[in-house]
Amino acid sequence: MTELKMLNTINTGILLKSKLSAVALSAICFLASGYSLAQAADLGGDCCVDLEERIAELEATTARKGNRKVSLTIAGQVNQMVMFWDDGSESNAYVVGNRNDQTNFSFTGDAKFAPGWSAGYELVLRVRDNLSDAVDQDNDNDVTGEGNFTIWQSHWFIENEKLGKVSVGRASRVTDTAPENDLSEAAVAGYAGVQDIGGGFLLRTKGGDLIDLAWGDVGNHFNGDTANLVRYDTPELMGFIASVSWGEDDIWDVGLKYEGEGGGFKLAASIAYTEITDGDGEFAEADESTIVGSFSVLHDPSGLNLTVAAGERQFDDAIIDADGDIRTAKDARFIYAKAGWLAKLTGLGPTAFYGEYGRFEDFVTVGEFGGPDGLVSQLGGGDDTRITGSDFEVFGVGVVQHIEAAEMQLYLGYRLHEVEFDLADDLGGVSSNNIDDFHTVVSGAKISF
Repeated sequence: MTELKMLNTINTGILLKSKLSAVALSAICFLASGYSLAQAADLGGDCCVDLEERIAELEATTARKGNRKVSLTIAGQVNQMVMFWDDGSESNAYVVGNRNDQTNFSFTGDAKFAPGWSAGYELVLRVRDNLSDAVDQDNDNDVTGEGNFTIWQSHWFIENEKLGKVSVGRASRVTDTAPENDLSEAAVAGYAGVQDIGGGFLLRTKGGDLIDLAWGDVGNHFNGDTANLVRYDTPELMGFIASVSWGEDDIWDVGLKYEGEGGGFKLAASIAYTEITDGDGEFAEADESTIVGSFSVLHDPSGLNLTVAAGERQFDDAIIDADGDIRTAKDARFIYAKAGWLAKLTGLGPTAFYGEYGRFEDFVTVGEFGGPDGLVSQLGGGDDTRITGSDFEVFGVGVVQHIEAAEMQLYLGYRLHEVEFDLADDLGGVSSNNIDDFHTVVSGAKISF
């Protein structure tokens, strides 16, 4: 009996302590809530009213879409670099925007308006921030205007899952990007458009004289860029998409592209054909047709990759050169190849190594430069000499380090440019190698948002 009374006493004590603990905890919570309410009062009285005011202020200062039915995505990138150059007589370094993949921002969106149907838009603005293809020996600022914007794309589209997509406005021609398939992950430092880095620099003779011809004149990759047009793209079928575009009175393109993977390989390929029929038959304004394409293959397990681009441009009629003579320009052609290794060396992201070679033939011919006696004489020709062709070669190597956590690419690239001209007079043909080699080294970064 005594033991039972002692047990009851102990239980009663424990219960009393539990009740006291609960009361103490309640008191602490009450005091804490009272302190929070006091704080809310200090911030503006009623905490709910204060919160509503803050939300209203935030909405008033935040950019909003014009309507809630069409989506809006804002994206872009900044791509700047230091470009070192040496033309044989002079060398220097400029801070420039990388024309390979220049600084830009875009606004895109769409909305579904019926089963399988959608409508949308794309607006892309490129920044002319002292571009790498627009500076030269005498101008370290973009000679076409520093700080301007270029409307690269501005169009609407309607798309059906089974019928395809129609776009109207400023959009990519089918030949745009046809020579630019590249799975090396190193295109920011070097790709088929070799004219985009240093293409504005003038050629310099071995005697030290600059001539009225730039490196971008002796070779490019026949890229179609954008234009004011109507474009149609088929739905994707087994990796293939066919496209056609027309615009600019009159430029029309047709092409086919493919993307696919299997067996550890990835493949991207395109081919396109274009005709420009608004030539006026005058100096350097002949109608022309171009076929251009590229393919790129990547072996995922090893990271080894190969990219090849090629094209040919035909001038469809004779033109009147600067001397008033009727002549036919030679067909121009190019081939570009790049071999690379996409390695996984650090936890930052893949490291892309590459080596490249390009050859560009007959971009400068009698059809375009038959008349300028000064240019011919600078190349070593006489009064009756004409330029009948050109041979331009590019050699390059580089590396790109991806930083995936920051959507950033750090890059370093080197190129050597060499060119020779074919001259002809009444006595026959002769080659001129009177032009100094041109060297470029670029080091920079691209960050996307």
